[in-house]
Amino acid sequence: MKYIKILMFAGILSAASACTTDEINSDSIFKNKEIVQTDFDKWLTKNFTDPYNVQFNYRYIDKLSDNRYNVVPADEEKSKVIAQLVKHVWLDAYKEVAGEPFMKQNCFRVMQLIGSPEYDGQNKIVLGTAEGGLKILLFRINELDPTNIYVNQDNPYANKRSKPLDLNHWYFHTMHHEFSHILHQKKSYSTEYRTISAGKYHAADWVNVKDEDAAADGFVTGYGSSEPNEDFAELYSTYVTYTDEAWQNILDHGVVVKKDASGAVIYARDKNGDYVYQKDAKGNRILETDANGDLIPVTDANGNVVYATDKDGKYEFFKDEKGNRIPMYEIHQRLGVHYTMTDKGLTPYFIFKGNAYPLTVAAGEPVYQRTADGEIVYDKDGNPQPEYFRVPQFEYLKQPEVDTFGRDAILKKLAIMKSYFQESWGIDLDKLRSVVLRRSKEASTLDLKTLK
Repeated sequence: MKYIKILMFAGILSAASACTTDEINSDSIFKNKEIVQTDFDKWLTKNFTDPYNVQFNYRYIDKLSDNRYNVVPADEEKSKVIAQLVKHVWLDAYKEVAGEPFMKQNCFRVMQLIGSPEYDGQNKIVLGTAEGGLKILLFRINELDPTNIYVNQDNPYANKRSKPLDLNHWYFHTMHHEFSHILHQKKSYSTEYRTISAGKYHAADWVNVKDEDAAADGFVTGYGSSEPNEDFAELYSTYVTYTDEAWQNILDHGVVVKKDASGAVIYARDKNGDYVYQKDAKGNRILETDANGDLIPVTDANGNVVYATDKDGKYEFFKDEKGNRIPMYEIHQRLGVHYTMTDKGLTPYFIFKGNAYPLTVAAGEPVYQRTADGEIVYDKDGNPQPEYFRVPQFEYLKQPEVDTFGRDAILKKLAIMKSYFQESWGIDLDKLRSVVLRRSKEASTLDLKTLK
């Protein structure tokens, strides 16, 4: 056995010695393809590389993407479109407000376009990724429709996966978000920011937090509830990319109506125990309406309608154009009466075969007044007394008790953020927002067919 082992060892040494005598072919089996500078490449150099030291890649570079995902390169023509949009809406907005030197010093060093999306383990599409402030990847470039540029600035709760792609959500929001990380990593924001929603963060399950529900805990998006730095970046990118109307919508979602153990709304009462009612700009109570927009009559404990009375305690009645009380007929009793407010004031009507008719339109037998025992009421001459349409009392909108923690938290964070950008970077956040919104609105009017 020793002899066999020695022979085998000798053979291995011989083979190894033989290998050392072979010359290595210097020609690689992988041929590098020489890249010819196109007009687009020259445009990128002029608009990104030279002024800001940014390498803008639309050609696929595997080492810049995450190899755990199967993705495809970006289409060149659509890359031209997104490059122009990024410059006009995002890059030039900061240049206009903060200046070119600011962007040259703080901008991403690499921007990489990817044609397809990445999906995480929970079937969520990755919006974009950034690493240490050095590079940012933008996905779904091949789904961009150059003929239908859409930037949603007004509805923060719109369907994000619908087509055409919302460029605000998929690109600009992402870039503002990641850029804010660069800035706060260079200069920290106040630690007070982290205390405002302490105990409300969802580090492990933020993916289950809907954007519509996040505001109640003081976050503008579900992702913002993951941890303070993402909270900061989401608040920033949301504030600068949405209009006042959209922003108010988010704040309104931060106000939660209180309910009791049974789920019923708790309404506010004054010091006398009376309900507090909502009022319009003139200080008048606001009438409550149902799902169809009809006014809601007041009912007593037994479900009977409560009717309005004058100062003498007499019932008030609906009248026709001549001032006469309007009598009730069988069709009215059978179909029921609805009430609405028009330019003529309180207007009663009934619906027959899908059409609305005034109460003066009658059909069927007259309806007569009856006693509590159900007997018809007659006048002194023996004539049955018609039933007339009485005016009901109507419900007014009661003021519910509300929890304003979410709205208050968002506004406190925003105040800290505005101070941070002004004091640390000399940036007026509201001015930046105004410029971003203007440039975003201009996106759909740009000539994106020609590189300028």
